[in-house]
Amino acid sequence: MMKVGIYHGQNNVGVEERPIPKVGPNDALVRILTGGICGTDINIVKAGSEMGIRFGSEFGHEMFGEIVEIGSDADKQLKVGMRVGVNPITAKRAGRRYSLEVGAFSQYVLIEDAALDYNLYEFADSVTAEEAALMEPMSVGFHGAFSVSPQLGEKIVVLGAGPIGLSAAAGLIGEGIKDVCVVDVDDWRLAKAKELGALTVNTMNESLAEGLAKHFGEVNVYGVNVPAVDAFVDAAGASVLIEQVMKIAKPNVRIAIIAVYKHEVPVSLSQVMSKEIKIIGASGYTHEDIVKVINHINNKKTNISTIVTHTFKLDDIQAAFDHAIAAKETIKVIVDLTK
Repeated sequence: MMKVGIYHGQNNVGVEERPIPKVGPNDALVRILTGGICGTDINIVKAGSEMGIRFGSEFGHEMFGEIVEIGSDADKQLKVGMRVGVNPITAKRAGRRYSLEVGAFSQYVLIEDAALDYNLYEFADSVTAEEAALMEPMSVGFHGAFSVSPQLGEKIVVLGAGPIGLSAAAGLIGEGIKDVCVVDVDDWRLAKAKELGALTVNTMNESLAEGLAKHFGEVNVYGVNVPAVDAFVDAAGASVLIEQVMKIAKPNVRIAIIAVYKHEVPVSLSQVMSKEIKIIGASGYTHEDIVKVINHINNKKTNISTIVTHTFKLDDIQAAFDHAIAAKETIKVIVDLTK
């Protein structure tokens, strides 16, 4: 038997014992060492909905572990003892539909049609279990940041200093883009952005336009000075911010939307037209994103592990979620399944 984290409903998660999955010929069994709590998990648990996680289900989709058993016909590159991150979208034959139920808070997870660089990704021995658990969320941030095709020397602004925003900033900085600014309303979170090497603006203290102009200078657009920003990556989901961005954008700005908006937001299509603004949606990640993120983590291109602020034992998963939901001086909460 194994211990598993179970979703029961609104603000209600717990731990149960269930049988360890049996390994089929094409599968691999991974002992999970660390699982991360995602903003999506938090939103579902707060709402008590089944939008992605069914009641009574194992859940969690940010995970790192070690292979303990391999099916007879599985990818021969896989080895028992290999330390691996898991792509939850490809971990099960059901694909993306049930990817939030893969089982990051379960002591063992069955990986179906297991294959290296498809649903399992090897990490260097020097990487800690907490660092490796960041593979999935950092891939989301990386995918969003690079959906705007940032170029060396460009000035990029990331809206939001949560796990995804900080991952986006770290990804940009790690790939050699030095002029990165993170915008938030929380100085404690912005201090984490500075640790990663980013500039910062706190819009509680100054306007978005003023703060960005201080860092990046201004250009004149139709007789009005606006910050010289080439692209924005929206990981905040704050309608007031995106409305400001539309007003201060210079011509040919690219805007990536990776935040989950809960309500519709008015967009000035006259601004989009006259300034030739490009708005790009970014969801999930690709194999190529994951490979670059693993390279980033293996080579410690930034201090991305600074976003891991709290670790809880599996038996304390309710306390872990309570803490993540409260979000006080908290960015990424990790569940340690080895304790």
